[in-house]
Amino acid sequence: MKRLIVTCLAVTFSAAVFGQAEDSGKKVNMGIAYQLGLNFTKPGTKRIDKDGVGVQNAFGLNINVNFNENIGFATGLEFDFESYKVSMNTLNGTNYYLYSDSKIIQEEDLGDNYENIDKYKVFELTGRKYKNIYATIPTMLTFRTNALGDFRYYGKFGARTSFLVKSTKNDVGNMFESTVNGSDIDDIIANPSSYPKSSTEMEGMKTPYGNDVSFIRCSLGLAGGAQWNFTGNTMLFAELGFYYGLTPINIEGGGKNRTLFNRAGGGNDYFGLKTTQTQFCLKIGILF
Repeated sequence: MKRLIVTCLAVTFSAAVFGQAEDSGKKVNMGIAYQLGLNFTKPGTKRIDKDGVGVQNAFGLNINVNFNENIGFATGLEFDFESYKVSMNTLNGTNYYLYSDSKIIQEEDLGDNYENIDKYKVFELTGRKYKNIYATIPTMLTFRTNALGDFRYYGKFGARTSFLVKSTKNDVGNMFESTVNGSDIDDIIANPSSYPKSSTEMEGMKTPYGNDVSFIRCSLGLAGGAQWNFTGNTMLFAELGFYYGLTPINIEGGGKNRTLFNRAGGGNDYFGLKTTQTQFCLKIGILF
């Protein structure tokens, strides 16, 4: 896979350089675009499952630099508003975290011998809903046909690199009575009927180290579409794209920074979330 990607990049880069040498004049088209996408989340750990299909709404500035009639470079700055969900499975037992107000407690806060465990409340986690905002810079080579009347058809190959602007998560699960704390977990597991719980959604919960969403996300993809040159240098365009996530979107802190756990062998078995994402997108816009 890596060799194929490197080969494609080398061939397309060589073609771009050759095309630029034939026609040194550059023409730049700029405009705005809207993109609607479907997010398919892939778990990177057996502790979680995917939960439906997420949605992406993106808009922003698009820039096309045309090296010649057929080869160019597409970039810009887009803002992605995205949502997706994951569900927790119980292969290793029920999933919990400890919390105080809106702060999720990490293992490090419990002390070397868990002496602080009774200071915190217990939440049974069954799923998470994420809403993320990214600033994205596409960097893609474009290959266009010659004009066919007022239309051109094109393909793109390259990357979308996104930087996290904001992330919020809502935790879905069960809340216990206020008198229940971390030291009661073994009793909860052994005698669940003695510990009433109510289904709820915890909004805007935070971990001490920040969110569990990675600051940077990189994806590699292909897109194809058509341009309609309806007057002068003004073009409408529409394209379909497929983008494969190269980097994880969810990474929780390592070591004692982790917050989620199962109960195993008389102790807390801490683990972190890990997911990647594939996107199918429809983009429409106008260039001048």
